[in-house]
Amino acid sequence: MASSAFVLVALGGVVGGGWYISDLLRAGALEPDRDPDQLDLQVVALEEGEVTLRATERASEEGDWTKDGIFGLEWAGGYGQVGAILRIDDEQVVREFSVLRGAPEIGELARLDSFAFPGDPEQAHDIGFEEVVITSELGELPAWFVDGPRDTWVIFVHGKGANRREALRMLPTVAGLGFSSLVITYRNDVEAPASPDGFYRYGQTEWRDLEVAADYAVQHGADELVLVGYSMGGAIATSFLYKSPLAERVVGVILEAPMLDFGAVFDREAGERGVPGFLTAVSKLIVGFRFDVDWGELNYLKRADELAVPILLFHGDADPTVPVATSDALAEARPDIVTYMRAAGVGHVRSWNAGPAAYEASVRDFLERVAR
Repeated sequence: MASSAFVLVALGGVVGGGWYISDLLRAGALEPDRDPDQLDLQVVALEEGEVTLRATERASEEGDWTKDGIFGLEWAGGYGQVGAILRIDDEQVVREFSVLRGAPEIGELARLDSFAFPGDPEQAHDIGFEEVVITSELGELPAWFVDGPRDTWVIFVHGKGANRREALRMLPTVAGLGFSSLVITYRNDVEAPASPDGFYRYGQTEWRDLEVAADYAVQHGADELVLVGYSMGGAIATSFLYKSPLAERVVGVILEAPMLDFGAVFDREAGERGVPGFLTAVSKLIVGFRFDVDWGELNYLKRADELAVPILLFHGDADPTVPVATSDALAEARPDIVTYMRAAGVGHVRSWNAGPAAYEASVRDFLERVAR
């Protein structure tokens, strides 16, 4: 009798723990985060061509402020770019700096921005564009359209909680080669309609928004398509390849830190929090039951043998969000179609930031190889 009671208590504890973890996943991964980005750095000195930034208590000890490369610097009412680290210690960093809009004040709070450029294609790069609207099953999805003379269109799909500015790093390379570009939004974006459940689905439903964008491109003159997917955008692009009849129009895919197995992301996060493996497994069952998460469908690696187009794959081995092992697995499974640019010491969707010239050269070479 006592042993039975113990089992019931233990089982209740496991289920309760799994339920708690499922709540964390809902808040951290399924529900859109509308909170503004934290201004976690303070401008403490400005010299000709350089800025000194002090980390506040909100700043991560291993944040972008500690990483070499090119990043945006955003403050209230202004935007600039930082470059190479000139000097650094545990509390502050001196970096190369140029102002793009406005001017920061000494003592002002700021943040580094991995998207690196402000505004829209014209404001960022003097690239002319048109704001267009794509009609989906949920409503109107705004997009940027950049016209080009070639028959191939490049469609950009940003990551979870991001926005169209994510494309601004690669866009000049694509436009410079003469491709038309469509930089889209999708369900649950700030600019777009919410899904019925209000949850991110990591490609399980969002691929349909990419499909209507692809149809828009075809109806407006695209003969071929190249897809660009960042993080969850990579999951959306891959899901589209498996599910959409329009996938036959795709001649190439560029993926950066793609979320190819949502379960692997959950497993690593749980492991880093010290959650035992059996409790992680129970939590996944509860998540599936409570929130209709199909872990098998969100493992796009299981169907890698079905992929049929060339892929240019970027991933940093210091990615704290999406395990680089998932991209390793794709590259190992499909060496016939994957060109893999694995970047040492680089974080999540920061391959361009760490080495713009090499990144852009890889994109140029790939596009010229696969597209008309």
